[in-house]
Amino acid sequence: MTEPVTLTLYVTVQEIPPDHRGGYTLGRDELIVEDVDYDQALEAAHRRVPEGWRIIALRVERDPVPSS
Repeated sequence: MTEPVTLTLYVTVQEIPPDHRGGYTLGRDELIVEDVDYDQALEAAHRRVPEGWRIIALRVERDPVPSS
């Protein structure tokens, strides 16, 4: 039997700009990670961020934990 998913982590990632001057159109995407633990979900999200990209926002949704 698998453990129930207790949280969903929505991670917004964006390309890192080549310099600080601005004026660039940068790629942006969202990663979705489901896990039972926030720290594990965040670690998994970091592993999925492509090289040359960075995390710019996180949003967490928690599913109700079933009562015993």
